[in-house]
Amino acid sequence: MSSINRTLAATGLVCIGLMAVLLSLQYSFGLSESSYSLGIYIWRNWTENEDLGHGFLVVPLALILIYTRREKLFALTPHPGIGGLALLTGGLVLFWAGNQADVTFIGLVSIMVILAGTVWWLLGWEFLKELAFPISFLLFAIPFPGLDIYVELPLRYVMSNVSVHVLNLIGIPVVLSGTGILSAPDPTLHLAAGQKFAVDVANPCSGIRSLFALMMVSALFAQFTLQEAWKKWFLFICSVPLAVLGNLARIVMLTIGTVLFGSEFALGKNPLENPSWFHLTAGYLVFIVALLGMMGIGSLLNQDWGKVASTVVAETMSEPAEKKPDPNQDLY
Repeated sequence: MSSINRTLAATGLVCIGLMAVLLSLQYSFGLSESSYSLGIYIWRNWTENEDLGHGFLVVPLALILIYTRREKLFALTPHPGIGGLALLTGGLVLFWAGNQADVTFIGLVSIMVILAGTVWWLLGWEFLKELAFPISFLLFAIPFPGLDIYVELPLRYVMSNVSVHVLNLIGIPVVLSGTGILSAPDPTLHLAAGQKFAVDVANPCSGIRSLFALMMVSALFAQFTLQEAWKKWFLFICSVPLAVLGNLARIVMLTIGTVLFGSEFALGKNPLENPSWFHLTAGYLVFIVALLGMMGIGSLLNQDWGKVASTVVAETMSEPAEKKPDPNQDLY
């Protein structure tokens, strides 16, 4: 084994060891009588929080991302940087501060700072730049605080408002009541609002579950299919409206199913705990619409628009001019 391989292997073992130690340490939780490790905390979120069900995939995918960069990493020469030691120290201080403040989010983010500092210190800045995306990718495994207040609830209102406008546009008269979509009142049949059907955009229907999964997928898709950084960021940002668009298609599908076949068929007797097969199937529509949109945007970003424009101009210039009639020629 060459010296570079040994250095990379040793750094990898150090990073794994640091993560194992930090995730296994008891972390203080001031709001509870007992404390437990960050590893147990993140595991419980992955298994009990449906919004973080994709967390199990994050670490294996990060390792795959590192593996795909192996040739570039082996081509680099390690140049340990003292700046990495400062970053590593700052990460350890951040971990301690998060522990003292009972903020698990700070503790989990500090582990990534510690990993970045370790790579920079032992291998150098060039290695850190090459591994920046795999390390940053670990953020998708972390539960972000305040999602129910700052993301989930606003998403419910956005989805219910947009859905009402779309349904009225396609000829299904509805009205909005909070986050509920109700059938419009029909005076001729003496029906009040919601008497025909009613669909509530509950927390699972807000789109937050698909949002983070699609953001993760878009980050991977952009990394492997696009070259320029601005294109990658653009596609990643587009994952948010694409998730909203996919969830809109899902809500419209559920509403149409409720109109045609009834609430029990489309949603289920207890939609939150025991949704119908139609309700579950509609969930896949979110990803189908969003992934198709993602591929379409990626294809447009990969186009060489300068070449396309020059080709159009060249074809336009090469078209023969329309033959004008000779005024001296007699027409019969």
